[in-house]
Amino acid sequence: MGEFVGIDPRQAELLMREMAGGQAVLGRARPGLEAAIAEAGPSWTGPAGTTAMHKSWAFLDETQRDLKWRVDTLRQMVPGTGLLSGSLPFISETEAARQGTADGRRIADALKKLEIDHTPETWSAVTTAAAAANSHLNDPAYAAALLNALGPDRFRALFMHWMKNRGPAMDKGLPPGVLQQSGLGPLAQAYTNAERAGRLDAEWLDAFLKTTQPGVLTAMITLAARPSSRLLNQVATRVLGRPLAADLPTSPNWNLNALVDAYSKDPAALQTLLATNKNAAGWLLHPQRIQLSGIDGLQTKLAAVLDQALSQGPHRDQAMFNIIRTMGAEDSPWISTDWGIWRDSPISETLATNMGPYLDQLARAQSKRDSPELTAIFPTSPWDTLTPDDASRFVGVLMQDSDAARLLMKASQDYTLGLDIGRFRPFGDEATQDQYTSRAALAGGVANLMLSGTTYAEWADDEYVDWVAGVALLPVTWLSNKYWPIQDPTAATGRDIGLDAAKDGVKGAITDYLDKKTPATAETVADGIVARQAEWVQDSLTQHGQKPLTAAQENEVRMAFRGRLYDALLKALRQRGG
Repeated sequence: MGEFVGIDPRQAELLMREMAGGQAVLGRARPGLEAAIAEAGPSWTGPAGTTAMHKSWAFLDETQRDLKWRVDTLRQMVPGTGLLSGSLPFISETEAARQGTADGRRIADALKKLEIDHTPETWSAVTTAAAAANSHLNDPAYAAALLNALGPDRFRALFMHWMKNRGPAMDKGLPPGVLQQSGLGPLAQAYTNAERAGRLDAEWLDAFLKTTQPGVLTAMITLAARPSSRLLNQVATRVLGRPLAADLPTSPNWNLNALVDAYSKDPAALQTLLATNKNAAGWLLHPQRIQLSGIDGLQTKLAAVLDQALSQGPHRDQAMFNIIRTMGAEDSPWISTDWGIWRDSPISETLATNMGPYLDQLARAQSKRDSPELTAIFPTSPWDTLTPDDASRFVGVLMQDSDAARLLMKASQDYTLGLDIGRFRPFGDEATQDQYTSRAALAGGVANLMLSGTTYAEWADDEYVDWVAGVALLPVTWLSNKYWPIQDPTAATGRDIGLDAAKDGVKGAITDYLDKKTPATAETVADGIVARQAEWVQDSLTQHGQKPLTAAQENEVRMAFRGRLYDALLKALRQRGG
């Protein structure tokens, strides 16, 4: 056992930075001072100054190394912040490295005997040698030295030897319970501890990860206690980035299960992966990969991890942007495929639950297309690069699940009511008119988005009719919300009855169209819905003692509704009605 120490890592790192600054000053001054001392020759009274400078530089260097080693070791031993304390396994980094090298060689020697004589006894000798290292693995200098003595090829060979007779384990991985029987946990922990402390070179960090079989990599992160976020994302990129055909549907995809389990302990790492790798969402959420995983309950686990990754964090917005862009792409495999997993999927519901904060940007994109003059409400980066059609397809993907569709409807209603457009009469002073127009454009944009999504939804007719009618009346709902004092129970009741009657009228028109009970076309039904909106606004204003709109103003309101909803409404009706 080494010594008991207590260190505040933040203060220690500050001290190390100050020492590094002193080294830099000394390093810049030393050449000139050495040259001056040499020029002065024996006549100078301080020839020992050169030695002192070298010793000072060496002291600062050695002290930083020792302090960093202690901090790294304590961080492996004691999670948390503030003052950390514990008993270090070794008295110095040098001793730790020496012992790690010796133990690594013992494991390598046991592996040589195993390669000659494949027996349970020789395998037991390997795992016994590995287990002997277990109590020292928190020391990253020890762990790195052990790995370097073993070498990446022998390290990989140990895992492959144990996995080679267990089906497609190299490609598809193994169940966690089976992996725990391998006895290779100490080696996996050695790798993750050394990697987390930044003590592995390019051979271990790059070449090893690129050339090692996916099943070995997921075994490693399953057996290790706390793989770093960086390592976890590197393994995920290697595993998920392979062609879908590589994950043969003949056995369960335990690699995918291992990643989901690891991300459940580190959802921030998944958020980073989704935000920084534009392909990651497509890899992870591809319907074929999920449908053919063969793992019971995987969708539920993945949905829970996604919810954690998207609920908060510095990269949440970019992560959600990449998901929407990927799943809503023109050639999206999430729409009109045979996989069908999004029709009753917790993943759909999770994504819909997390859509609320982004409806504003998506509404702005729709408004930009329909009202290019309103530059003040254009979407911001990166949302300005997302096409309205991509957003509509993404919403359509989620709408294949009826519960997700209801969540989206609630979010769109909350968004439009939150705009509080009723504070601004459509025809007033210029500032009021600007506020009304901008907010009306955003409300129309989100309604347009929802209507566009319905073209991809596969619902029963009654569900579809109720949804379209509700979305079509979103502009009316917000316009009426504060147009008169709703504190008055009578006024509020009258308003609600009026909205219900308006919705029933729209639903009836759509139902008759779908059932072919009238000669109406999609165009005439859409025209009728737009006209009903404007008429309802006029009737409500009159009913509640407000100044009515003039004929010209009523026409302007109707054309505003038409401009923001008509195309999407028409497309939705045509798609459904044939």
